[in-house]
Amino acid sequence: MLKKSLVVLALMAGVICSAVAESKRDTIPPFIGVSYIPSRSWFVHHITTNDGDFLKYNFRGTSMSSYEGSFGIKSIGMRFGVSAEVDDNIIGKVQRYGGYLGLKGFWLKLQGGSVAGSVNWLGELPPGFSDYYSFNNKTFSIELLRNFTKKRYIDGKWQVSEFESQYGFFWGIGYQTFAMPVKVSTLITEGGRVNQQLGVPAYDTNFSAKYYTIGAGFDLLRQLSLSGGRFGLVSGVPPMRFALYASTQDKLGFGSSQLSDHAKAMGEALNPDKTMVDTKGFSYGGFYYLSVGFRYLIYAKPVFIILATGYDLEGAGIINFGGAADTNVDLGYDTNMFYVNHGVSVKIYVSWVGK
Repeated sequence: MLKKSLVVLALMAGVICSAVAESKRDTIPPFIGVSYIPSRSWFVHHITTNDGDFLKYNFRGTSMSSYEGSFGIKSIGMRFGVSAEVDDNIIGKVQRYGGYLGLKGFWLKLQGGSVAGSVNWLGELPPGFSDYYSFNNKTFSIELLRNFTKKRYIDGKWQVSEFESQYGFFWGIGYQTFAMPVKVSTLITEGGRVNQQLGVPAYDTNFSAKYYTIGAGFDLLRQLSLSGGRFGLVSGVPPMRFALYASTQDKLGFGSSQLSDHAKAMGEALNPDKTMVDTKGFSYGGFYYLSVGFRYLIYAKPVFIILATGYDLEGAGIINFGGAADTNVDLGYDTNMFYVNHGVSVKIYVSWVGK
């Protein structure tokens, strides 16, 4: 972890110094922020439990890295294997051609991590299937973000709230992927969706989903970085060198989910004479992020540095549409779930403030 942090610091110093001229073309100062969570604890709950809670998780090696900034982030992300999918989605393409589209004042955030471990299946097991599976999946997200000024409706008109604006409120659009083993509650019917009932459950070794997201939040660390440490929460008073910080974000995601061949084969084996319906469907995700901790400011012109350590919490509810059984030969499914992960994080922000 120490070696990786030193490499990141060296990369940031080089990129910042070489990009001063380039930053003049944008409306935000050059900055880079890096966050690293070496290990996360997980909790997963499947919403349908009437057919049993048979899938048990043992997570390990679940790290998370985030890189954000107004320039040079792609090269840094690539150095650590985060940006492999940057251009493989609409958000990445918009960012790539943002200069031609006049997207000034936006910055890019990349996030990549691992979700690794094993699962044990305690339910009914058909011949040829294992009750144990080891997994190691990658997660990825890319976001285009921009600050906005907080306003309040006072005396019959909207007025800027100077105090709240220093919280660093932002909004953005993004793209993210998700994959992990899940329990599959099967659905059968004698005829019609209104007569559906639970069949024999199975599990999927590699359920996956992809979402386009829109979200908003606030980030005190990023706001300090964007202002070069000149402004605190109290107007006219510079920020304290050592203090608490907080950041949060809510996102809504819409996209598609996909069951693997394992879920289809196991579900059909456990429910004879049934054929699983289309394993791809529309999916909705509600995502929440919170980080709180302590930060320390370093004024070392021409750069301004923020060092922070805290505790990060991320949660999501995954609702999948489709998968209904309409006839007596259909095998429907339900994979709705929510999860929470959390862990200690270290963060560093570096911005160029000039001489």
